[in-house]
Amino acid sequence: MLVQKDETSTWDIVGAMWANEEDAGVQMLGCISIEKRVTEGGGEATIIPAAVSGVTAIVNAMKNHPNEPAVQERACSALLALSPSDGKREVSFAASGAVASIVSAMQAHVSDAAVQEMACCALRKIVAQGGAERATVVASVSGFTAIVNAMGAHPGEGAVQKEACKALEVMTGFPDANLPDLPGMQTAPLLQMAKEKFPYCREAVDVVLTRLS
Repeated sequence: MLVQKDETSTWDIVGAMWANEEDAGVQMLGCISIEKRVTEGGGEATIIPAAVSGVTAIVNAMKNHPNEPAVQERACSALLALSPSDGKREVSFAASGAVASIVSAMQAHVSDAAVQEMACCALRKIVAQGGAERATVVASVSGFTAIVNAMGAHPGEGAVQKEACKALEVMTGFPDANLPDLPGMQTAPLLQMAKEKFPYCREAVDVVLTRLS
């Protein structure tokens, strides 16, 4: 398949995704291939050109296949790899719908730990890149609620708890961001549970709880 060939350019991968937008398999493989090109290429010289054409194709894949968890997971992973490009040239993870699509994936696949883990990680990196403005965007599309719900839905999944705690740590680190009332969302008990059950969550949990107090 074209999108799987190592010699295929990112531009051609994106073209194949648009030409076969109803094919979930092509979309999933396209997301994997874009991520591979970016992670192996390294640096802005690879990431930004890939994001200019790739972000909208990935978002389109997510919108066309909302009930395919494999597509959603790999799309979140690809957006994670492309996140350093947000805000550069004409790339916008807000205007393109990337942030909203990640949150929608979390809402549609609450019971899928792999989707929740990857989505939390992607949101964390997007906010770390975009600061208070991106934290506000995430909050505006119910991203904070989605992260808290991920923690509640997967209390025994250490990877989900870790990424959710780290995402909340980053997102609460911008005083100028317009964020929801996290204590009112039952966040503190879930954080305490993660801290007690998974030692590697302790540092992030302590930071978040301090900010919420």
